[in-house]
Amino acid sequence: MKPIPKFWTARSERVTDPGGQPFALRMWGWSTASLAEAAEVAADRLRSALERVRTGQDLGRYYPRLPLREETLGELTGPDGALLAVVTRNRYGAEVLNTDRVLIADVDLPPAAGTPGGLLGRLLGRRSQDSGAEDARREQVALDRIGGFAGAHPELGTFVYRTAAGLRVIVTGTGAAPDSDAAAAVLSELDSDPVYVRLCAATQTYRARLTPRPWRCGWRRMTVGWPPEDDRQQERAQRWQQGYAARSAGYATCRRISSSGEQPSTEEAMVLELHDGASGVAQDLPLA
Repeated sequence: MKPIPKFWTARSERVTDPGGQPFALRMWGWSTASLAEAAEVAADRLRSALERVRTGQDLGRYYPRLPLREETLGELTGPDGALLAVVTRNRYGAEVLNTDRVLIADVDLPPAAGTPGGLLGRLLGRRSQDSGAEDARREQVALDRIGGFAGAHPELGTFVYRTAAGLRVIVTGTGAAPDSDAAAAVLSELDSDPVYVRLCAATQTYRARLTPRPWRCGWRRMTVGWPPEDDRQQERAQRWQQGYAARSAGYATCRRISSSGEQPSTEEAMVLELHDGASGVAQDLPLA
């Protein structure tokens, strides 16, 4: 997979639009090599943006989506040194697997029993018996669809997980790039979340959250953006991470419910091992 930018920095300048309205224009730069290179990218983007503002052109339509600005926590490389996966911290603080070696589909469903807002909500009367039956029916429909996919593609490996709010399907053996028509077809066949499908294409990686959403384990979301702008923000981020680690230790992110088909390759197995270990698959814990 392509390296994810580790280095980020921003450049800002006050500018006046053609209508006479002043505003602060801030542009980010990124690099996989150095902070200095990221600064050059930021400066180039700022110069280009300033010219477009001064000539009345639309910035929103001109600038493509940025790479995801996330802290890199770790990398997984194969026996030949090829980059297989990168673990990053997303905007609200959870750890995320990024990879192009296995296809990952995300299927939204009602909360699973035993998760925050799931069984507890039912016990408190927030969900009727009829709605509970409908939830179970929807889950079974999704599982039947995935089972049909696995049966139609025995040459692939299909690994199914229950998450707090749905299903996660990891498919090995496809060789489908995240931004390819082949990947879009498989993700559509599995009824993956459309927003997630677009994100995979834009970032050229499949993504899977490895650690709980903070609010599901009684903690607040991360509020310090990456990278921290000063020592004070850095200290806030470190305090948040310590609290998050303590609160999330009692939860898993998903549990495997089935697997079928061909065995994964060595590199695919390495990615699966990273995913399963970091997301607490083998632990008997509530999902968050």
